[in-house]
Amino acid sequence: MEESRGKSSELVSLGSWDVVVIGAGIVGAAVFRELTRYHLRVLLVDALNDVGGEASRATSAIIHAGFDPEPGTLMSQANVDGVQLWFRWSQELSIDLEWNGSLVVAFNDEEVNEITRLLHQGKNVGVPVKFLGREEVLRREPMLNPEIRAALYAPVSGIIDPFQAVVALVGNGLKNGGHVFLNARVKGLERRKDGVLVHTEKGSIQSKVVVNCAGVGAHKIMEMAGETWFTIHPRRGQYFVLDKQVGHLVRHVVFPAPTSLGKGTLVTRTTHGNLLIGPTAEDLAEPDSSTTAEGLRAVLEGAKRLVPFPFERYAITQYAGLRAMGSTGDFLVAHSKAMEGLVNVAGIKSPGFAAAPALARLAVKLVGDIVRLEERSDFDTRFEFPPRMTEIPFADREGLIFEDPKYGHIVCRCEMVSEGEIVSALRMNPPAMDLDGIKRRIRATSGRCQGGFCMPRIIDILVRELGISPNRITKFGGRSFVVYGDNRGDDQ
Repeated sequence: MEESRGKSSELVSLGSWDVVVIGAGIVGAAVFRELTRYHLRVLLVDALNDVGGEASRATSAIIHAGFDPEPGTLMSQANVDGVQLWFRWSQELSIDLEWNGSLVVAFNDEEVNEITRLLHQGKNVGVPVKFLGREEVLRREPMLNPEIRAALYAPVSGIIDPFQAVVALVGNGLKNGGHVFLNARVKGLERRKDGVLVHTEKGSIQSKVVVNCAGVGAHKIMEMAGETWFTIHPRRGQYFVLDKQVGHLVRHVVFPAPTSLGKGTLVTRTTHGNLLIGPTAEDLAEPDSSTTAEGLRAVLEGAKRLVPFPFERYAITQYAGLRAMGSTGDFLVAHSKAMEGLVNVAGIKSPGFAAAPALARLAVKLVGDIVRLEERSDFDTRFEFPPRMTEIPFADREGLIFEDPKYGHIVCRCEMVSEGEIVSALRMNPPAMDLDGIKRRIRATSGRCQGGFCMPRIIDILVRELGISPNRITKFGGRSFVVYGDNRGDDQ
């Protein structure tokens, strides 16, 4: 296996490992990265064609300050600790994270009482929070509904690039000797004398420890181990993404006062300069990440209550994500009650993104109960993304184009992404392997036209660089093919 160290996906053969992490979302990626700090053979397994392909790609992309979860819960402590870790992690891993602060706004006496409760709760758990009157709120956010009464301000809340975060964590783990195995859905677990046998669609993997970070499907992994006391149901959240033309509409992350269903429909900028509104909170019996007309109407209504604005005129796309609603109401990070060698990290809903670094540290401690953790002296904390033409000085752009003319050929005009950047996304580790993988890494097809102009050109680059036919190119792996044959005549 030494020849495949640091390589991803298909270069990894099935074999024996110290730790197998199931699920390459934000929590699984964080656990994977933290485990590579030690002299361990670590494998990250996921059912999809890319990392970060499920809940982590369809979130509000918010680092929550930590005043909202119930004090004394794991959710509360992990949120507060996670925020502190993100300050360092975002710098080490070159992740776009902006600490722009959040406002939870109130329109009536009941909501004022709710944000007052959150004010005291936040102070009790050590989160810096401040009560703002109407005039101060409108001074900070003049586009807000003038009927607001007050707001709770939390400066240690921020917006993050969720795609970068997962890719950087996995990439850093690969850099430090970890391995990734994709398109390998887990079908069963079997306890063996020397660990756990993980059965996947591509074969079986032996491991001393298995860490279950399977998101909405984490309870199914637990069931495979004979553990049925904990259940998860999906809660769908639908969103609109708006054009960058209105990305300046608000400065902070703006929330309504929360309800029993969650934090409500927010209005926020993204790290990419767009405006994001959503989510809904729809409890489902089975996972379903499709958007609905009813859900999107609810998003618009909730957003307009906060900011009276014709959002629908500037919408460029919509999406839905699923939150893992655990039956205990709290995060679960614990040894399995039914299978020795299995560590469960389950029921990770919002604020799971903010809490991910702290949850990873807790999971690693549990792994240390089973295998010896010997810290590596050569662990590299850094990760660097390939250069982005829009983020470097003009003089440096000229030098880059001189070295590789592909950087001078703009393919995606909405996001100003060059051919050189697309090629770099296909060659980085972990590499993009499909259209959505490219989108998440360098934003090609993310702009106003949503790939209407650049997608054929990106497909040509994928065909050339991956050495496959156009009808094998997918949007997100599996059978999501985007080309179904050539309808040109033989004389063309």
